[in-house]
Order: sequence, then C-alpha cells, then structure tokens
Amino acid sequence: MDKMAKTFKLEIITPEKVVYSNSVQSISADGTEGSFGVLADHAPLITELQTSILTVGDTNNKTIRFALDRGFLEVMANNVVVLTDACVTEGEVNVEKARAEKDTAEKTLSSGGNAEEKEKAMAILRRADTWLKLANK
Repeated sequence: MDKMAKTFKLEIITPEKVVYSNSVQSISADGTEGSFGVLADHAPLITELQTSILTVGDTNNKTIRFALDRGFLEVMANNVVVLTDACVTEGEVNVEKARAEKDTAEKTLSSGGNAEEKEKAMAILRRADTWLKLANK
C-alpha cells in the first residue's frame, strides 16, 4: 500500500479574490533570490516572488500551473499563502489581450520615453510573456 504523501494547505490570494485554496503536496516557485520548492513541514519562510509561473502538485498527483504577477509567499506551520497582484490558471489566459499588451509594451520600449514609462513597460512585458508561457503560446 502506498503511503500518502504529506500535504499542506496552499492559498493564492489577489486583491480581488482567493484564486486557489486547497491541500497540496508540493510547490515550486521563482523568488527574487532564485527558484525554490516547498514540501510539507517546510521551515517558516517569507520571500518575494518574481512575475513567473508557480507550479503546484496537488493531492491527486496532478500538476496545476498559475501565472503570477509578482508577490510574496509565506510558509508557516504547513500553511502557505501567496499574495499576488494578479494570477491566472492555464485555462484562463486571454492570449489576444496578453499579445496586445506585449506589443504595446514593446512599442513603448522601442520609442524611448522616460525611465518610469520604460520600467512600467518592462513590467507589463514580463507579465504578458509569463501569461503567454503559461498558455504555451
């Protein structure tokens, strides 16, 4: 008989809603300090997340992927909370919108502009690229 893998609770929260709340077996994420994984009984941790794809192994050994727009991840006593500005799951990506945002951001970057406009365009470009990567487009 297979021993059940240990699980922990994961919540992904945006300013609008709780995107995901469930027991999971594993998480892999891209922090600003590099990539890392979380399993049950992980030491307490708070880290900043990059705009990237968060990969979750659920209790049915299925992989669920989310695209996040920056944020923070906290691990505390087998509870993991991800706070992010925006998050989509694989089936939710609006490819046309992401492509349009990417085009606009690239135009802004190539046309010059002040540092603030460029920084904003870079953030939009990163998000659009991440959303498209999640959709495999």
